[in-house]
Order: sequence, then C-alpha cells, then structure tokens
Amino acid sequence: MTIVAISSELGSRGIQVGQAVAERLNFEFVDREIILQAASKYDVKVEELSQIDERRLSFWERFDEVKRRYLIFIESALLTFAERGSVVIRGRGAPLLLREIAHAFKVRITAPFEVRIRRVMEEEGVDQKTAQARVKAFDREQAARIEYLFGADWTSPSHYDLVVNTGRSTWDAYADLIAYGAKSEPYRPTRESIQKVKDLSLAASVRAALAADPTLSHLHIEVKADRGEVALRGVVFSPATMELAAEVAKRVEGVTSVTCEVVEVPRIYPGPMM
Repeated sequence: MTIVAISSELGSRGIQVGQAVAERLNFEFVDREIILQAASKYDVKVEELSQIDERRLSFWERFDEVKRRYLIFIESALLTFAERGSVVIRGRGAPLLLREIAHAFKVRITAPFEVRIRRVMEEEGVDQKTAQARVKAFDREQAARIEYLFGADWTSPSHYDLVVNTGRSTWDAYADLIAYGAKSEPYRPTRESIQKVKDLSLAASVRAALAADPTLSHLHIEVKADRGEVALRGVVFSPATMELAAEVAKRVEGVTSVTCEVVEVPRIYPGPMM
C-alpha cells in the first residue's frame, strides 16, 4: 500500500517516469484522474477545475470562494486515491500534501533548463523562444501555487526523499531507481501510517462536503479526524450554523461522531442569522 508522490517540472519527463514506476510496482498511476474524480463527485465542470489546477491564483482570486471550494475538492480527490495505496500520484502538490505520511515515497523529478527547453520544443512542436517562455512560466506558476497552498518552496530538496535529474538517461533507468526506493523498508506501511492517511482523507472529505453545501460553502471551518471521530472548529454567526455543519459532516462515509468548537460572533449588519 505504499504511495509514490511525484512532483515534476515541465520537460522533465515526469509523466513518463511516473507511468513507468507504476508499471514496475504494479501500482495505479494517477494524474488527471484526480481532476476527473473531483469533477464527477462534486458536480463541477472539468474545465473549471483544470483552470484552477494548472495555474496560480491571482491575489484577488485567493479571496474567491468558488475557487477556494475547487481547491478543497481537488485535495479531497487526491487523498482518496492516496488512501487506497499502491498508487503513483503525480502533481497537485502531492509530496507536500502527504509529507506527514511515513509510507509515502516523495520524489522530485527535474532536468537541466536547456534539456527541458529542447524536450518542450520536440513534444509541442514549438520554437526555442516559445519553449523557453513556457518553461519559465511553468516554474513561476508552480512556485507561486505551492507557496500559496503549503507555504513551501517546491524546489527545496528537504521536501523529498529522492530528487532525480532526468537529463542524462532514458526514463526507464530513473523509474528503476524510484521503484527500488519505494520498495525499501522505511516506506513500508505501518498500522499507524495507514491510519494517518485515512484520517487526512476523511477530514478532507468532510471539508469538501461542507464546501459543496451552498449554505456552508462560505465558511472556513477547521476539520480534524481521528479514527472516524471528527472535530469541527470555526467562527460562525450563530450556533445553528455549526449544528448544520455537524449534520453535513455526519453524512460523510466513515464519520462515526462529530464534535464542535464554536466561536460565535455577532453580525455587524442586518441579515439572516446563518
């Protein structure tokens, strides 16, 4: 049930390497499937989720509740795949999202800048100037996105168990290396690590359920899960709001109980108490 979480640069052949790793380990390879599952489960257009998934949010977009909901849906879908185990997950900040999971083998795939440009030229049929602009834009967007979501520098080796430079050989050689590392003793699942990813996945599912509810989607409620027991904590305008959130949480599969910690604040303008 080991998880291989891959972060890769444009032009590093991350998709090919990830697919080859999955073949060697007989694991499922997950990339765009995360978006497809989130779109299907939460009744959102694939195109809308893809737009959020593939670029950084502008300053003002960070305050857009719709876009915030979409990010929650994507995270929930990713953790659903992670909970299954025996999976290679590429992208969507997977190594950082799973940084607390002991049986997640976290890999960064990179290549020299010039090599990446050449590969983009070959794969996309564009000239050197266009390829260079694409690579630079990708790096810029990815850095900003990961900083916003996780407060981290995605290029830092400290976030990964292995950093692979694919500039010198075929992706098969690197796939062998990653597969070997994923099978090593430190990344074998334990009862505790399996429970940890279950807890993260359940908490994410509850957050997504709250975000999908039109009455509650605007709220920022902290969710924690521990073996089916879910704790909600947030600032609301009335206790009834948190009671509704608890009812929504209870309907999520895997939830056995819900407790709430409410900080109630009065409204400063006329309006319905919700």
